[in-house]
Amino acid sequence: MKKRFILFILMLFALCDARATHIVGGQLFITQNQDSYYNYNMGLTMYFDALNGNPGAEDQVVTIYVFRKRDNMAIGWLEAPKIERKSVNYANPLCGISTLQTWQITYSTALHLTPTDFDDPQGYYMVWDRCCRNGTITNIQAPGDAGSLFYLEFPPLFKNNANFKNSSPVFPEIKGDYACVNSPFLFNFGGTDADGDSLVYSLITPMQGYSDKSNPSAPGRGSSNYPRLTWINGITVDNMIPGPDPLKVNRSTGMLSVTPGAVGLYVFAVQVDEYRKGVKIGSLTRDFQLKVVDCPKMDPPKLLFKPKGSSTYYNENQIITVKKGDPNCFEVMVTDPTVNQIVAVDGRAVNNSKNYFTVLPAQFTTKVPNDTLKFQICLEECFVTYDNRPIKIELVAQDGSCPFPLYDTLNIYIRRENSGNNPPAVSTSLGSDYVHVSAGAPVTFTVYGKDPDKDNLALSGRGQDFNMTDVGMDFKAVTGTANVEQKFTWVPPCNAKKGDTLAVDFKVEDMRCEGNPMPVARPVYFIVDESPNNPPAVKTSLPIPEITYQIGSASGIVFDVLASDPDTNTIVLTAAGRGFDMKGAGMIFEAKSGVKSVTSPYAWNPECALLEGQPEQTFLIDFVTQDKSCAAATDTTTVKVTIKDNGSAPFPEFPNVITPNGDGKNDCFEFQGLPADNCEDRFKDITIFNRWGKQVYYSELRPNDWCPDKISGGYYYFVVQYTKRSYKGGLTVLK
Repeated sequence: MKKRFILFILMLFALCDARATHIVGGQLFITQNQDSYYNYNMGLTMYFDALNGNPGAEDQVVTIYVFRKRDNMAIGWLEAPKIERKSVNYANPLCGISTLQTWQITYSTALHLTPTDFDDPQGYYMVWDRCCRNGTITNIQAPGDAGSLFYLEFPPLFKNNANFKNSSPVFPEIKGDYACVNSPFLFNFGGTDADGDSLVYSLITPMQGYSDKSNPSAPGRGSSNYPRLTWINGITVDNMIPGPDPLKVNRSTGMLSVTPGAVGLYVFAVQVDEYRKGVKIGSLTRDFQLKVVDCPKMDPPKLLFKPKGSSTYYNENQIITVKKGDPNCFEVMVTDPTVNQIVAVDGRAVNNSKNYFTVLPAQFTTKVPNDTLKFQICLEECFVTYDNRPIKIELVAQDGSCPFPLYDTLNIYIRRENSGNNPPAVSTSLGSDYVHVSAGAPVTFTVYGKDPDKDNLALSGRGQDFNMTDVGMDFKAVTGTANVEQKFTWVPPCNAKKGDTLAVDFKVEDMRCEGNPMPVARPVYFIVDESPNNPPAVKTSLPIPEITYQIGSASGIVFDVLASDPDTNTIVLTAAGRGFDMKGAGMIFEAKSGVKSVTSPYAWNPECALLEGQPEQTFLIDFVTQDKSCAAATDTTTVKVTIKDNGSAPFPEFPNVITPNGDGKNDCFEFQGLPADNCEDRFKDITIFNRWGKQVYYSELRPNDWCPDKISGGYYYFVVQYTKRSYKGGLTVLK
């Protein structure tokens, strides 16, 4: 790997020269350590033959090599020390066989990987190559000389300009069970993914790699096509464990299934592909071996139940009725043909979240062949059925057969009468259970639950053959003690048709017995009537819907738009220009909504560019209001606005003498009479000079008056400039 990566791995590289026939299987892993400087763990889980393997081949450190997938270029290597060794367990520990003992050995190291150093879009892969496999394997050629290569692909750690977080799948501890000839066998080989990625499983031929007896720990090589094991004649990837039902894997769960046809030790491999949002981002191989033995034939136990007063055994089409005053316990039998066999009995209530019954005793040991043993099923107070609904008790008797226990199941249906708990009651604030509604018109009422025993209650609602939330009904479940209530609200949707009837069951449950509530329901029927609707109206504050406006006028165009609706519907007020964009033209108007009435102001200061060189332009603006009822109605009013240029007025007659002596008469040179601006000609500036040409006054803003109280009398002249014309004149100041 790149230099920065090398700095954070162990550099001691020790090759083990011990020849070994020890490898049972395993897989590589890479997991992310969130919020840690040493942000990844990389390592190997390996299964080691504890009986036939050479103890000297149990490595203390394994060397894992990393390559870039695009071109198989070596990126680096790391050494992972052994951190754990433990024995592989059996599902039934009493079934262990002397020829099958396996160690699970884990090698792992924490290290720092800089994500930007691993940014190749095609990703990377890591391998561990070691010889040799278990020499007693049945389905491959020269098993003691065959190497074992574990392989794992992982995505770039930096992708789309961001760190890409990912960990390889995690697998539970393998159980070291064996299979029996001609008996179905299931083996869970599936895992989970911390990132929520999807895992897809497929069977593959195990990889052999490049290591051999002479070089059992050869340095890893990059490759797109690693060597694989050579099957014996008649074996392919489709029947790695041959038999009536050869080895298969469930693509979604990783569950292995097989009915083997002959004894032996069979190696196999599963490829686990990792997908995120439908895109494959990683892959790894898992190797393992399954031992098949010739097991003695075992027979399962048998459950028997003879109801009280019956001369025949119970069948699952019957319902047992337990009345008030009847005994709470009844007797069930179990028989098993094997002597000294431990038989355990367990049970559950299938349609209750709590059992409310006991099995006494729950475990037996047979003394003679076909020994028949008796046990009691005792019902508790809360084992009660309501509305004639029986409770299904599922009893399971399981023995100690190897490699997996054999079992028998008996389902007993029991209807037991209530003994003392009074039912709750449900009611509403409505005068009737039938409610007439109209599309768009709100419906509101209260639902009540009450219990005479003051037990805990749960109140809920459910539509008959429909989902309440799908049609907009709002009724949240609520709990309480003795009394509960909740508000129901609904605005029938616009697609509710006249004559439709929707039924909602409001249910209150007595929760005295957790997991077995006593329910009481009351239906309310909603009958949809025709939906009446009066149209809304829209108007403006203008006396007439026409405006003529000269550009440059100080006030601009301002008026209000008012919308109203005689019903209580929500209305929306909008505006649109006919053939033009209102906002682009500089018009200001905000769409609004409300109930009953809405007001929104309109404002516009037209600019000359809107004339497009013409003396005048006309704009039509449609103001529209629409109600939001199911029978939607609209109204429109149109305002016509004509804008004009005000034309060029002549310059006024300016005075030629002023007397600024403070008497209030003719003290100032007045400019209020200057022509107003228009689109073609606008005020630019005004300048006043004395008789020697010195500037005594200047303004680029349209002035009010010039009152020269601090200058001497004499002759002055002035220049008024517009963009297209100017005016020059003289002025005598007398003091």
